[in-house]
Amino acid sequence: MAKAGGPFRPLAEVPVVDSVEVLVEDQRLVGSALALFLGPFGAHRIYLGTTPRVAIIYGLTFGGFGILPLIDLGHLLFSKDLEQYRNSDRLIMWGEPREQLTPQ
Repeated sequence: MAKAGGPFRPLAEVPVVDSVEVLVEDQRLVGSALALFLGPFGAHRIYLGTTPRVAIIYGLTFGGFGILPLIDLGHLLFSKDLEQYRNSDRLIMWGEPREQLTPQ
């Protein structure tokens, strides 16, 4: 009888796991790392959810000449709640939101 090479075990020896572990990523850590390493390209803004317009402007201006990602990093590290930065379509994510004009 021929044997197959490699670290194979019969299915009877493989342990079966009944519970499913859910990994929760730390959005503050991931967003901060992206701002630090790929901030001039707007990677942290894409991760937090933004419009393509913001990512294009970040890429064309190299992140506001490298200044915007540093300020974003400070806000990501020291803000208590990141919810205000999620799905933001503003170019300067920490700026005050503009009032929406309602049609009359």
